[in-house]
Order: sequence, then structure tokens, then C-alpha cells
Amino acid sequence: MSIRDEKNHETSYLKERWQNRSEIIPPDIEDFTSKFNEREHLLKEMEQYASENKVPILLPSAARFLQIICRSKKPVNILEIGTGIGYSTLSMLFALEGKCHVTSVDFNIERIKVAREFIKRAGFSVNLIFDDSFNIVRELLSKGATFDMIFVDSMKSEYIFMNYKIQALLKPGGIAIFDNVLFRGYVCNNHPPKYRKSIKLLKMFLSHVKTYPGITTSIIPIGDGLLIIEKQD
Repeated sequence: MSIRDEKNHETSYLKERWQNRSEIIPPDIEDFTSKFNEREHLLKEMEQYASENKVPILLPSAARFLQIICRSKKPVNILEIGTGIGYSTLSMLFALEGKCHVTSVDFNIERIKVAREFIKRAGFSVNLIFDDSFNIVRELLSKGATFDMIFVDSMKSEYIFMNYKIQALLKPGGIAIFDNVLFRGYVCNNHPPKYRKSIKLLKMFLSHVKTYPGITTSIIPIGDGLLIIEKQD
């Protein structure tokens, strides 16, 4: 058989395989990959929206790490402090295939409205709450609520005041994640004067949290820095 004949046979085979691709890729796999691509497209759309409207969101690299944590820990009950437009919310929901209950709190009603629309488009349901996070945390504590995972992406100056309450809401073996703990590198480098108070409080938080009993902590240099707290069993 000549080289030309071999190429013709290969071309014929590839055409036939494409025409009969449903026999190679089962419908359920095609459906899964289609949904996967739709999810990626929606997250990209949210990134674009955030960029155009100057809305801070979790950096994509940190979002992917958050998804890895979710797949590993498989939390069922999640509390999110700082909904934003729902980017981190959906990142967690996608990772867990929606097999979780998410309560997400934000004090910006306009962002909650945007988040609600994105979450609706993704086909999920989330308990979105418009309120001050301290009010909700106090209310949850009074009810004896506990969570498998708590993701915090709020005002950095509040972290030191929020931490004890967050740990009290964590189940044994639960994990809390604080975003932006490196604050553009300002915690270890010179910073603009306007951030002086926030950086001071953030440094205090990072210094104190590692001394708290009953937890293990680690700073992951991904995105703008993630602090991981795991409550011991």
C-alpha cells in the first residue's frame, strides 16, 4: 500500500469517526462536558463583569484552589462572608455539583442582586442574606449553627474581630478560609498610607491566629493570599 493510500484510509477513518462520534462518546459524557464548558463560560462572564464594573472578586487561581479544597473536604454546610457577585459562591457550587447548602452574606444589595441572577442562571439555589456580617454571625451563634466550611472575603480590617466567632461556628474538622491575607504583598512590604490601619489590623490577625489553640493554620501564596484554618477534631 502506498503512502497516499495510507493517508486516504486514515482520512476516511477520521471522517467516519467524526460522523459516528456519538458511538465513541456516550450521550451522558457529551452532556457532562457540555455543562462543564457552560460553567467555565459563566465564570469567565463573571470575571469580565467584575473587570468592567470594578467589582473585586476572588482571583481565578485562588478560585481553582478553593474548588480543590471543596472536592477534597466535601463540605455539606457552607457559610460565605462576602458574596460579591457570587463568583466564589459558584466556584464552590460547581466543585461540589451543588451537593451542599450555602448561606452567603453581603451588605451590598446591588451586588447581591447580580449574584442572585448569576446563581439562578447556573441552576443553583443559595440562601443569600443582605445584612452586616457581624449581625448574621451573632445570630447564627445564638442559634447554635455550625458549618463544615466558612469562606471569608470581607473587609480585611474586620478579620481580627471576626476570627473567634468564625472558629466558634466551625464544626470539629471544619475548615475556614480567609482571602486577601497578603493584601497585594503590603503585609510584608511598604504600603500606601491609606491602607495603614487595614494593614496593621491584618498583621495583628495573622500574628494572633497562629497562636490560637485547637486549630492548624497555613498561608497559601495563591491569588492574593489564602489563610487556611482547620479546626481539630
